[in-house]
Amino acid sequence: MTFCSIWLNINLLVLDPKTVCVEASETPVMELLDKHGMEVVPVPFYEVSPFGGGLHCATADVLREGTLEDYFPKQVEGF
Repeated sequence: MTFCSIWLNINLLVLDPKTVCVEASETPVMELLDKHGMEVVPVPFYEVSPFGGGLHCATADVLREGTLEDYFPKQVEGF
């Protein structure tokens, strides 16, 4: 039993522009991301959800090497 939203497992962890970690039972989400060219890493994390967080919420900041890149260059100014 969990008091979290049924959408909690869409809370995924992005490792880089083409690689994401997704809760292992979320096969529709994994199939959709795979269809769009993403490399999907399934992670068994469902038993943690009653504590109130998904993969993204439960991870610390990721230290990345290289330069800062803007993956969303066409944002509306001011947002």
